Amino acid sequence: MPIMKAYTKLSVNEISVLITLAIPLILTGFIEASVGFFTTLFLAHLGSRELAAGAVVQWIFFTMMVVLWGTLCAVSILIAQKHGEKDDRGVSKILRDGLVLGIVLFFPAFLLLRNIAPVLALAGQDAATIALAVDYMNGLSWGLLPDFIGLVLMQFLIGLGHTRTNMFFTLIWVPLNIFCNYGLIFGEFGFPALGMAGIGWGTTLAYWILAVFLACYLLWDKSYRRYFEGVFIFAKPRFLAELCQIGVPMGAMYCIEIAFFLTLTLLMGRLGSDILAANQITMQYLGEASVATFAIAQAITVRMGHMIGAGKIHLAERAVYIGVVISIVFMVFVGGIYCISPTKLIELDLSLDQANNSNIISYAIQFFSVAALFQLLEAIRITLFGALRGLKDTRFTLLSSVISFWVVSLPIGYVMAINLHMGGMGLWWGAVIGAVVGVVLLALRFHYKMKGVYRNAKSSI
Repeated sequence: MPIMKAYTKLSVNEISVLITLAIPLILTGFIEASVGFFTTLFLAHLGSRELAAGAVVQWIFFTMMVVLWGTLCAVSILIAQKHGEKDDRGVSKILRDGLVLGIVLFFPAFLLLRNIAPVLALAGQDAATIALAVDYMNGLSWGLLPDFIGLVLMQFLIGLGHTRTNMFFTLIWVPLNIFCNYGLIFGEFGFPALGMAGIGWGTTLAYWILAVFLACYLLWDKSYRRYFEGVFIFAKPRFLAELCQIGVPMGAMYCIEIAFFLTLTLLMGRLGSDILAANQITMQYLGEASVATFAIAQAITVRMGHMIGAGKIHLAERAVYIGVVISIVFMVFVGGIYCISPTKLIELDLSLDQANNSNIISYAIQFFSVAALFQLLEAIRITLFGALRGLKDTRFTLLSSVISFWVVSLPIGYVMAINLHMGGMGLWWGAVIGAVVGVVLLALRFHYKMKGVYRNAKSSI
């Protein structure tokens, strides 16, 4: 009985720790998502041409940049383990090498954005769209350096488990970005009216202000200052290779998954405009709910890093199982809304009373019913991805994404949609089957990796 009470107490404590880490990350994700909402709103006020160009640019920009952002996210993984080991010098060196990597990645990213016109032409965009996109990207290119530096500093905070501080600076950046964008697009608050180019320059201005403010805060605060002592000491990068080994597969995985959903959207478009519209409504809510899952996964990554670094392997494993349960409970609640009250969600985008919306509404209700199952499986998959990331295993997660999305989901979904005449539902069921495969692969891999961790721990005693 005392053993049972002690186990229950440990589990409750672990739930508390994970939620404490995850909630600020969830709020941060939702807050950051508001930037895209307001950007679309501002573009819509400029005109349909600017709105269309902005949508194309943002898709291409995000697909290209997610590899670099994912690479820099490796900083939090390595720092979490060094922090668990109470190795402040190791944390300092990882932070230094992360900043070096951010500066190195800036140069190819800058050149890519400054030469975006051929990429857009290859994608079949017309001259007017390309001209607008070039103005946008030219301004945004000057914001990449502070963006990368700010991201590394944010990942440093997350690796330490200081997710509330990370959320605080996000709360500063988002309204600042919206303010700068609005001023430079429409010429308000004394800014020049730059039109669509104002989004690029406004985002750049916000990035620079945030990076400078964040750096000054971290250097001024005594609790962080000690980590910066080794940053300004010139030495051979010790963790640069490891950051790339962990980060590049992670960034590539994000890119592959984004490309899958982009392809899924294009296939839906081939099936009809009503099906495409219904799918877009479903994906809108799928993306918002996934913010919570990714936050829980990142909290697991950090918690595992701390526990493995401290030699508490059983607590690291328990954090994963508790995280999976939390994700499942959350997504069962979300899926229940999808199945019980889909029209409540749909009516936020469409009028339910207009006859010309009836087909879209019918398709969306069908998609929500399958999306509920898909999102539940995705919650488990992403949580397991966070667990493997905590074990520095990102290459297998990349492989599992390729298999589950491109080898399984897409071909099966295509056959079901076209050959079996299931339409959009066929593509969604293909995604569900792929998600099942992904969960099985990651679960087996996690079990295998944990056996290795326990084995290594015993051999070192």
